[in-house]
Amino acid sequence: MGRQRQIKAKSGNNELTLHDHESDSPIVPIAQIERLHAIRPDKVDWIFQQTEAESTARREQAKRINTYVFIERLVGVFCAFLIAAGGLAGAIWLASIGGHEVSASAIGGTTLVSMVSAFIYSGRQKK
Repeated sequence: MGRQRQIKAKSGNNELTLHDHESDSPIVPIAQIERLHAIRPDKVDWIFQQTEAESTARREQAKRINTYVFIERLVGVFCAFLIAAGGLAGAIWLASIGGHEVSASAIGGTTLVSMVSAFIYSGRQKK
């Protein structure tokens, strides 16, 4: 949300006032719109048009970012599947040709343990 501050300093007949408005929203505060309307009424509509354009651009950017994150995650899962399938296929092949049961067990076990560990670790890291 926004934050608004006002600081006043007074010395004798002199007074200094500082207004500060901080917001993550593209909407201009109403008080500033009212002052602008008093000075240049034609610019108020322009401000609203620019605010609408800014909102549209923000929504498009957020949608594009969400799409790229989704694609990145799908590619990651697909690559993990390929690695796991390759490791298990290699282990099955070694076991089927005979005489390499220990190697097949090591490769298959390591593949499964590393994939499970990677998924568990990535799930904990996001929280």
